[in-house]
Amino acid sequence: MTRDAPTWEVLNAYVDGALAPGEAAAVAEAAGDDPQIADQIACLYRLKGVMPDVLPAAPSDLRDLLGEPRRRRYRGMVAAAVLVIAAAGTVWLWMPAKVSTGLPDAAVVAARVLHDDWLAEDSGTLSEAPPSVVMAALSQFHRVPVIPDLSSAKLTIERVTVSGEPDDHLLQIGYRGNHGCHLSLFVFAGGGLPEEMARQTIGTEEAYGWQVDELGYLLFAKGMDPGRLAFIAREVEEATRSGVPFDERARQALAENKAKSASCVA
Repeated sequence: MTRDAPTWEVLNAYVDGALAPGEAAAVAEAAGDDPQIADQIACLYRLKGVMPDVLPAAPSDLRDLLGEPRRRRYRGMVAAAVLVIAAAGTVWLWMPAKVSTGLPDAAVVAARVLHDDWLAEDSGTLSEAPPSVVMAALSQFHRVPVIPDLSSAKLTIERVTVSGEPDDHLLQIGYRGNHGCHLSLFVFAGGGLPEEMARQTIGTEEAYGWQVDELGYLLFAKGMDPGRLAFIAREVEEATRSGVPFDERARQALAENKAKSASCVA
């Protein structure tokens, strides 16, 4: 006899450990028979580990929420960006002010292009991305990225995009503050970033990047207080390596750091 696939609410309850033994066994059996269900459960475990307030509101086909990924490989963005930069007479990649400690130019330029796209599209009003949209993005990765909850730092997830081909996904999670701060967390499915955190600064632009297993993480911001960005980068790196949600100490530290930091200028 064919059983109906577990609903989103049932999967949430399964991950929360709220099902009766018989119901939990049925979900486990369904996951063993259907790789898509297993993938959704795996995504839920990881997502709930860093965003515990996610709501059971996703449709059955998560991928419909994002539509087709942008088919530009991020390395292709680099060539286009360099042409635009050169035409503007600001050869950004080779500016004397560049301070680099090991981040690949390809990753930084890709981050810059997507971050600038977000700034150009910003309506000026904060619009929070539903948790189900974040879930849809994470479901496209073989290894589920860690996406920290930065609400204690007064940063809300507003933008979620996935670019590239299945083996070369580039995820952008855009965190926006109430007063105009824009912070992008990028996840590179192909990796290629340094194992230890590295920093790169050009003018008001700063990037921090590191590698966790096969995923590369890069934080990018313009005009954010350098001390604030550095502090957030350390906390986010720790979360991506441990897979453990921010504890009360970390949340309080993020809040205190926000309170004493200068306002963003971009």
